[in-house]
Amino acid sequence: MPKKPSYSRQKSVKRSRSRKSVQFTKYNTGLPLIIFGIIYIACYFFAETSPLFTTLQLLGSYIYGLQGMLFIAVCALLYGILSFYRPWLISQWAKQFLLLSVFVSGIVNFGLLSDNTLKYSEYWGYISAPLLEIGKVLFATNIIIIQGIIIIWLIATIVRILMSTNIELPSFPKVDFKVPERPEAKEHQIINNKTSSNKVQINTDTYKNIANAATKTPTESLTLKSVLKAKLLDRLSWNGGSDALPEIQVAKPIITFPKDKPSFPVKLLQMPESTKQVIDEMYIATKAEVIKAKLAEFGIMVEIAGFNIWPSVVQIKLQPQSGVKYSEIERLKNDLMGALKSKTLRILAPIVGTEYVGIEISNPKPSMVRLSEVLGSSDFVENMNNNLTNLSLGKGIDGKLVIKSLDQMPHLLIAGATGQGKSVGVNDFILSLMFQNTPNELRFIMIDPKQVEMELYSGLPYLLCPIITDPEKALRALKRATVEMDTRYGMLKQLRVKNLDEYNAKVEHLPMDQQIVYQKMHRIVIVIDELADLMMSGKKKDVELCITRIAQKARAVGMHLIVATQRPSVNVITGLIKANMPTRISFGVVSQIDSRTILDMKWAEDLIGRGDMLYVDPTSRYPIRIQAPFVDTPEIEEVVAHIKTKYMKGLSEDDIYDEELVKLIESHITIGGGGGMMGSFGGDGDADDESLVHMAIEIIWKSRRASTTALQRHLKIGFARAGRIMDILEERGIVGPQEGGRPREVLI
Repeated sequence: MPKKPSYSRQKSVKRSRSRKSVQFTKYNTGLPLIIFGIIYIACYFFAETSPLFTTLQLLGSYIYGLQGMLFIAVCALLYGILSFYRPWLISQWAKQFLLLSVFVSGIVNFGLLSDNTLKYSEYWGYISAPLLEIGKVLFATNIIIIQGIIIIWLIATIVRILMSTNIELPSFPKVDFKVPERPEAKEHQIINNKTSSNKVQINTDTYKNIANAATKTPTESLTLKSVLKAKLLDRLSWNGGSDALPEIQVAKPIITFPKDKPSFPVKLLQMPESTKQVIDEMYIATKAEVIKAKLAEFGIMVEIAGFNIWPSVVQIKLQPQSGVKYSEIERLKNDLMGALKSKTLRILAPIVGTEYVGIEISNPKPSMVRLSEVLGSSDFVENMNNNLTNLSLGKGIDGKLVIKSLDQMPHLLIAGATGQGKSVGVNDFILSLMFQNTPNELRFIMIDPKQVEMELYSGLPYLLCPIITDPEKALRALKRATVEMDTRYGMLKQLRVKNLDEYNAKVEHLPMDQQIVYQKMHRIVIVIDELADLMMSGKKKDVELCITRIAQKARAVGMHLIVATQRPSVNVITGLIKANMPTRISFGVVSQIDSRTILDMKWAEDLIGRGDMLYVDPTSRYPIRIQAPFVDTPEIEEVVAHIKTKYMKGLSEDDIYDEELVKLIESHITIGGGGGMMGSFGGDGDADDESLVHMAIEIIWKSRRASTTALQRHLKIGFARAGRIMDILEERGIVGPQEGGRPREVLI
């Protein structure tokens, strides 16, 4: 048996991406239909007298009439070919097949509308008979109306099928009519000083309308209003002439991306070798008897009640006899591990919702769950119709796929020791979200202190800023996220809506002049791959405060957290963070203490690794054991390359990143430690931070006392920082020089 690749990404190997890995449903559904269509069409043209053709013709006549089987064969051939092109949409095509056949049959049988002597059986019209009869009743004398309705329905059905396969329909060429203008009447324009492909042009009339609309908007924090009010309104007095208006910096243009979904095809991911679970019945039966005999040695009599087979775990269900306490079985965990010669063993006493006791041991023939198996499933497609923030968690009991919505969580806390599959799980969630959303609908802020886990996603249009690896920059980004959260709440308040979906729906129905001010908002997912590194960077209180504020309030405005750490200790996952992030995932950890820290209960220390995890959310009292899907580095690279090819045509990284966020992250302002957030970016800056110096001046003026310790206490900064600020105040003539241990003289 070939050796399976390690679950750890560091030990992954590149595998051949041959067509042998095509999804199983392609062969189960598409190939038989193609063979049937080819055989019938060949018989229709070359062997009309063969028994096979006669039998098929007779079977088809019961539904479509004497000539109807040819239509069935053609549709089967097309359906089989399409199933190879879009295998995850097979269920949707099946629903459209009946409608397509009804409308085509109705068109062929238009003659039956005017001639009542004809029979449906002669013109394969059985399936369209109800449609035609209803048309006669509603429009008895207007046959043309019936024909028009049927043709329109047929075209709509064909368009719907093409749209479900993401086939781009031809568009009409655009014709640009240009009217020559007189030089003296040439309309002046305000352009953005960007590249010619991204220039924003605003003529004088539009400019005045936007300015008037902006002055009526009660929000002082809007970028558009501040630009117009501060830089543009004083230029509206321009009355023509040969000189153009001065060049003015305006807001960065909004870039739109293709709206077709999914954003990348499932075939880019490695397909599972087999969807069938391999079961070693002799091994399971032997282990069950060992457990029964070992418990009998301690006077505990049980009966084997059944088995549950998971991809990497086998659960043996025991039925204790009357009078046996569940706690007595739990106390024998180490004895059972020795008898079974097992490295890990988990006891559920009882299994939730039953009277059985579950003994979980590793599966001797484990099967790997692939991400493509989840994303390509009908369950995932159905969930996409209701929500676009679904996360592919993997497979649970009885091989059922587990798919949860990030919007319902609404934040996720992940823990796991090194090599247990934590980083692979984070990659699963990132790819799942990108699969369902375009860059106009979802953006990421990725924080990767380890510098190597998320580098694969660098340069994607889904990112709001470059991947952050420095703890200081990460804290600036988190603080800026809290400011964005408050700004979004202000926008929701103005439109009197409660959440992001209601806001975007209302914006679509606003007048055009208001849509310039109230633009649609995308979701923001903040991914932190190693929380412990941020908490140990010396700014623990600020990091905890930012994460807690976002976790408390950001759900309504479409902002979510996915936080992972390999050190689930109380110093990292504090009680305040845990209280606001009730949805948690634990991969294998090293001790029961770590398990209780992340899950508030034991069992995570008994996981076997390689993606084996426990999931708990507010709706479930007990954790669910799930096998997380595996995605390898070459798969991620292919997906990233496809997305860049699809969305980054003619664009650079500077075009897709948020300019304000990038400037803030790359600034040289040092974010304060110790004292909470001052303003938008923190309270402890460099010596050239004017806002901090002004605060120091105000404190000294009110107290009439100038001392370094006073500044340190009031501004909540370090002694060295307070001393440098005092030197700046001395240079500016605000305080006098230091004279021994006496306070400085206040000169203002």
